[in-house]
Amino acid sequence: MIDVRARLGMLRRHLSDYTRKSLINLGAVAAVCLLLAGRDPVSWTIGAACGVATLVALIWQRRRELVRPAGDRLIGYYVSVRSLLFLAVAAGAAVRRPGDAGWAFTAAGVAIMVTLGEPMIKSILTSKLQHAVNLPGVPAAASPRVPPGVLAPAGLGVIMVGAVMALLALPGWIWLIIVVLVTVPLNAVVLLAAVRSRVASRRAVRDIPQALERLRPEFAVYYAASSGAGYQLGMWLPYLERIGRPFVVITREPATIAVIKELTTAPILVPLASDVSRSLDTMVVPTLRAAFYVQGSPANQTFQRFRKLTHVWLNHGDSDKPANFHPRHASYDLLFVAGQLGADRYAAHGIDVSEEKFVLVGRPQIEKIMVRDDLLPAGPRTVFYAPTWRGGRESTNYSSLPWGAGIVRALLQREATVIFRPHPVSYRDPGDAERIAELHRLLADDQRQSGREHRWGAAAERDFDVADCSNAADALITDVSSVGSDFLASGKPFAMVSTKVGAEEFRTEFKVAQAAYVIEPELAGLDAVLDQLLGPDELREQRLAFRRYSLGDRLGPEAAEPFLDRVKAILDR
Repeated sequence: MIDVRARLGMLRRHLSDYTRKSLINLGAVAAVCLLLAGRDPVSWTIGAACGVATLVALIWQRRRELVRPAGDRLIGYYVSVRSLLFLAVAAGAAVRRPGDAGWAFTAAGVAIMVTLGEPMIKSILTSKLQHAVNLPGVPAAASPRVPPGVLAPAGLGVIMVGAVMALLALPGWIWLIIVVLVTVPLNAVVLLAAVRSRVASRRAVRDIPQALERLRPEFAVYYAASSGAGYQLGMWLPYLERIGRPFVVITREPATIAVIKELTTAPILVPLASDVSRSLDTMVVPTLRAAFYVQGSPANQTFQRFRKLTHVWLNHGDSDKPANFHPRHASYDLLFVAGQLGADRYAAHGIDVSEEKFVLVGRPQIEKIMVRDDLLPAGPRTVFYAPTWRGGRESTNYSSLPWGAGIVRALLQREATVIFRPHPVSYRDPGDAERIAELHRLLADDQRQSGREHRWGAAAERDFDVADCSNAADALITDVSSVGSDFLASGKPFAMVSTKVGAEEFRTEFKVAQAAYVIEPELAGLDAVLDQLLGPDELREQRLAFRRYSLGDRLGPEAAEPFLDRVKAILDR
């Protein structure tokens, strides 16, 4: 079924983004033309206004990265626009102090030359070199003393300083000194770090094989995606570390190293992009027994060719999304699933996987979720709202976030305390980021008025993990998400939002919904669902029976034991 509303929303966002970028480009060109060719104060004033508006729009366009610069994301961003703005500032300075035109345009020339060099620096930084981190005997590439992400903000800062100086008619040579002292050293330091990184890569190619032979790793975790490592690998690494055997994490993307380093002390390896197969050959030492996969990139096949290893599919969640029953999973030697439901999903969608490949290991991540099977006492309730992200394409967009404000308002009207934790990827979409901000405002306003201790932002996303949020809540509202499957462990009631089809069709397509109350598209039936969710809970017995089918027998502190035992058995055979 085509979701016309979602398609129109996507088209509107694309048009909005294109219009924004076009106006920024037009503003930069207009500023230069009016300040260079203008013959009267009116033209100069309009030109200056265009320059200021362009600069403000440029900063606003990437305001989040400017506040938290990271990696090389901002390098090269709008190189042409920034170059035009430097020229516009020089023209403005020449208008205010004609005798200083030489100084001003020299400053602009230096700044433009440095700015044009940023794409080259980015190219060197993003070259997929071979790296090793946390591997004894192989020095890691040193982190740059100046974060690469500061280059573009520094350039914008120099533009702003130059504009203020032009407005105040200050001498142009001062701006030249500022340009030289700020932009040139920063670019030089980052460029030097990029070169040092290439040198470290050559050493890694030479030293990794011997270092791995000394380490004697027994398994590898292979990761081929460019993003998502924080929650995908973060879901499994603590349990793999608990095995107590040496292992390595192999990631195809150098950009993920910083995130993975925060998750584990295990060695992190990056194969050489120009010769991945040969590079991986040096990493598969005789002691290696198995490889685990948490993300379904087609590039996993590059490592699956090592047939002496047992290749185990873990996935990074347990839900009814297509990522949990892809035909490609049949290529793995073993598929670890939580309960029988995980295996039945494949057959239900016509995907042929040999029955002996499925291993029921429970769901280790529910070990922190407290079991509370008794009926909840009467009184004010706390509801955990956890919408998923919009997915990689429209056909897999199950996010209820566009209707989140309506859900939260309905809960507030019933005097419920709300815990709001969106999917971390939702922040990358500008529209969803605005919706999240709106929900934060709703909860903040209600907390001031009612005194109820809602949780949102850092309190729900950093101070608490999903298990903490589940334990603090009496009920859950989610959509098609592993949060719902995991919440089953608690025994408490939960509801799922269907964004495309009616309740019966939704329950047929998404089996977990058979244990949930279903809110239909456009929030139809929301009040009736909340009556049950916060009241008599007539699905309680059905939900508790479904839990074993979905998650297996082990709950609470024992939930990780089947997984740990099975991994050890694979490594010992």
